[in-house]
Amino acid sequence: IVEFYASNTGTSNWEEDILGSGILPSGSSVMINIDDGSGYCKYDFLAVFDDGEQVVSADNNVCELATFDFTE
Repeated sequence: IVEFYASNTGTSNWEEDILGSGILPSGSSVMINIDDGSGYCKYDFLAVFDDGEQVVSADNNVCELATFDFTE
């Protein structure tokens, strides 16, 4: 994953790339704190892979979610 975005379901834009200038190689993991102080629990995730493919996972409850996997 070369870009990762998480935005609460109450907004229409993706905010900033959480990985910044980093990447997440296949099979690797990273700890991300999704709490943006808004009180929202439901978030949409967008992953952009190095081949340009984009995968969206909508309506994730981060208040209950301990782990999450993206697969291309």
